[in-house]
Amino acid sequence: MRFSKHTKAALPLLLPLALSACNEEPDFGFDEWEAEVDTVTLYSADRPEHQGLPAAYDIRATRTMRVEDPGSTGNWDFALTGGAGSPLTLTPLGAFFDVSNNAGVATVADATFEELETAPADADEYVVDESVTIDPDVVYVIRSRQGGGCMNFAKLEPLELDADAGTFTFRLTANPTCNDRALVPPEDD
Repeated sequence: MRFSKHTKAALPLLLPLALSACNEEPDFGFDEWEAEVDTVTLYSADRPEHQGLPAAYDIRATRTMRVEDPGSTGNWDFALTGGAGSPLTLTPLGAFFDVSNNAGVATVADATFEELETAPADADEYVVDESVTIDPDVVYVIRSRQGGGCMNFAKLEPLELDADAGTFTFRLTANPTCNDRALVPPEDD
């Protein structure tokens, strides 16, 4: 096999990349991230008076969304539902549209927000097709919808829950690294 002079010049640059493909988890430095804690308020999507207010959350973009906006369908991971006579719930995207997209909610009752360092590995721990009643005394792990083979994970702690008003305030930290279940940055664990 003959290589051009340009190919020969590129081989030393490509060799580390090719060798890292043999490793189970290549380290290119992309797993470094800083924990940013966002405080977020969502308004129940079930309440007509909340139309125009954010009811859903997109983990990858770390932003709230209005479910009724054109183009928002399928671009968020969970929404706030319920209230006014029923409990407030976290509802993953698949419960709205009956599609398999992997967005899910896991309940973690035995750890605080600060203590929780890793998202559950077992897919069965995530509710993907129905609402999860919000308990102010537990922490939740949110798994994002899948996009390009990538899912992201975040931890969420309830701060204020008002079923009568249909509002939910929480704090959330999301890991921006694809398929990494760590909920604290590498230097913090």
